Order: sequence, then C-alpha cells, then structure tokens
Amino acid sequence: MGDNAKVVNSRRGRPPGRSDARERVIEAAKTVFMEVGYARASLRMIAQLAGVSHSLVNYHFGSKQGLFGEVMSLTITPSQVLGEALRQRPGETPAMLARRFVGTVVTVWDDAHLSDPFVAMLREAMAEESTRSNVAEFMEREVLAVVATRIGGPDATVRAAGVGMCIAGLVMGRYLLRVGPLVALSKEEIVRVLAPTVAVHLR
Repeated sequence: MGDNAKVVNSRRGRPPGRSDARERVIEAAKTVFMEVGYARASLRMIAQLAGVSHSLVNYHFGSKQGLFGEVMSLTITPSQVLGEALRQRPGETPAMLARRFVGTVVTVWDDAHLSDPFVAMLREAMAEESTRSNVAEFMEREVLAVVATRIGGPDATVRAAGVGMCIAGLVMGRYLLRVGPLVALSKEEIVRVLAPTVAVHLR
C-alpha cells in the first residue's frame, strides 16, 4: 500500500504475533466492516476479533483507511493522491491548481495497475448493498473530507461536494461505463474541459 500505509512504531521491528496474523486481521476486518460499517469500525475492534494486538494492526496497515484499502485490494488509497494533488503551491491560482488536480486524477485512473482495483470496488459497490454502504462511508470520510480540509473555509464541505461531483462524473463515464467519446478524450482535453468547473469550487 506504499509508505503511507505503515506507521513508525515505538518498538523496533514487528510486534510479536503469529505469522498468519496479517491474514487474520484482513478476515476480521471484512467481518467488522460488514457488520458495523466503515464509519463505526475501529482498529481495536478488528484487532480484538483477530486475536492480535492493536500495535500489530498498526504495524501492517497503519490506519483504518489503509486496512480498508487492503480489504478492497486497492493499490493506492484516495488520500494519497488527493493530499498531493490539492497541495497548493506558492503563487498557484485556483485555475492552475484545478488543472494540476484534474491532470493528476486522469493520470492515476488511466493507469490500469492503479485504477483496476478501484473499478472493481465500485462495481461491487453497485451490486452489493453492504459493500455500497461501506464504500460510500469510505468515500465520504477519506475523499470528500480530505478535499474539504484542503479547501478550507465555512463552505468547504459544499465546495468539496462540487469537486466530488465533477470527478464522479468523469470516473463513471470514462472508466466504469466507458462511454466512447469520454474514453477517446486525451488527458489534455479532459483537463481543458473539466478544470474550469473544478476551479470554481476551489476559489
């Protein structure tokens, strides 16, 4: 899951635990996410069900988001992409930020190695109610909340929703439904068409 998927532990090396602990944590996480949902699930609940220490879960997955990404077989988690893509640079205008943001999103989603697990996750979410609920909570807390934090201000949540709707339309049309004209667009064309709308919400 990358460098962000692990945390530095106060003790050197892996915390003590059976060699199959990682697999048991993943199975326990599937159960807990299914029973209580993403929002209510905690790493301590999952660790208890798996019969391992909380520190061992942290060692392997780093966060609830990282563990959920592992359960859903995600190669990269959304906050890893969004955190960098929305980090405004000195002298960068909202229009410039929007172009860079949209370009980053397209680059990631055009890479099948990175996007195929997301596509599979979203398709499963549309087919299974329990998965849909968990994915919706995950997207709300780990995508829209990250965008809102980056935007800031009293109306950040509404503006983040605007950005989310722009990107959701792109993902649905180009990568899930694979609508011909949307698939045929180049990255540069998508940035030119979509970035001005995203920029409105980043001001």
